[in-house]
Amino acid sequence: MCGRFVLAASQYQIEHAFEVQLDHYQQRYNIAPGQHIIIVASGLHRRGTLSSLWGLRRHDGSLLINIRSETITTKPHFYRLLQQQRCIIPASGFYEWSKGRASHPYYITAADFPLIGFAGVYLTEPTSNDRQSSARCAIVTRSADDPIAAIHDRMPVVIPTELYDEWLSPNADGAEVLARALSQQSLVWRCLPVSRCVGNVAYDDPALVSPVEERRLPLE
Repeated sequence: MCGRFVLAASQYQIEHAFEVQLDHYQQRYNIAPGQHIIIVASGLHRRGTLSSLWGLRRHDGSLLINIRSETITTKPHFYRLLQQQRCIIPASGFYEWSKGRASHPYYITAADFPLIGFAGVYLTEPTSNDRQSSARCAIVTRSADDPIAAIHDRMPVVIPTELYDEWLSPNADGAEVLARALSQQSLVWRCLPVSRCVGNVAYDDPALVSPVEERRLPLE
């Protein structure tokens, strides 16, 4: 799963990469479920950004933050979102904790890309003000590539830049575009051991992505 991520790119980088305009932007180094995040989506007329809560609300009140790419087409509600409510979640990288008793956090980032886009789906729901609605989203995940698989068995689906337009197009078949994105996952990943302070959602600081003492990846 992906339970924490980072968006440390500049405002210009985000606007240029996703062809959007940002009104308010702040770099963030410890984004957690239930918090507001930036998503890129296409409306009837143009592409834009929305402020979305990370996590779809379950019937029991808990949050669904990840949806497996392997099953998103088999469940009617998720399939409807995949076909009609796709989004891109800008990110610089994400955190995962190693498996086993001596679990340790790693910051995982694409070696040649300071800014990537996670595949996401979203929905809008009414607020107490009937004239407004709020967005909620989830990240689509897949089985992990090496060397991430040595740390955790899941990772976000990354939308290749050449598929941004199709992924966001309301006229495209979401299942087909997702299959194409999955077939093009060829990024080189860096896995950097970082401070356990990332476990504290109140701590949001650039120091979180700085490597601590070198650790060999599990199973190395």
